Amino acid sequence: MSNEIHAHKVLNLLRVNSMTEVELRTAVEQQFGPEARFHTCSKQGFDLDALLVFFIQREKVIKQGEKWTLNAERVCNH
Repeated sequence: MSNEIHAHKVLNLLRVNSMTEVELRTAVEQQFGPEARFHTCSKQGFDLDALLVFFIQREKVIKQGEKWTLNAERVCNH
């Protein structure tokens, strides 16, 4: 798991600015590379597609029109 990136690093991109899904995908690829793998506090082995689905399902990210916004109330703070 040590070579995986914690999902909070992706959420932190949205903490700074709301983005469209395309903008978020581009930012993640630029920062972490196109083959990056991610883990959460309890799960590992996510690719970016699976991670974004996880964020939406867990309401860690809210879609507001075209923009995705961090739902800070649903993000653990550690």
